[in-house]
Amino acid sequence: MFAARRVRALPRAVDGASFAGPGVDLLGRSAEEALSAAAPIARWLEAREPGIAVRSISIDRGKMRVLVTLEAAPKPRVLRIEGAPATELIDEAAPLEALLAREVYAALRARLG
Repeated sequence: MFAARRVRALPRAVDGASFAGPGVDLLGRSAEEALSAAAPIARWLEAREPGIAVRSISIDRGKMRVLVTLEAAPKPRVLRIEGAPATELIDEAAPLEALLAREVYAALRARLG
């Protein structure tokens, strides 16, 4: 379902602007927990397009939009999901967002010392 076993999280800035710093890479156990939390989203996508390999998922709560990059030949392709389907996916993502928020907060705090 997922093309890679790693996760890059880019938090939203406090003021709602795009995050200006480097993202947080989750590897190993942290990545596996995040991918497990993202499984409902992947299953939703798989039900609509069997055999897909998800490269990335981007959730924009402000625009109520989900962007998904899929592995495809000769190059990856992007699905833009809006409206009721996006709302459904965003609802499914709540546990994933909570987990990523904890992981990102811990990583950024560690960076700052």
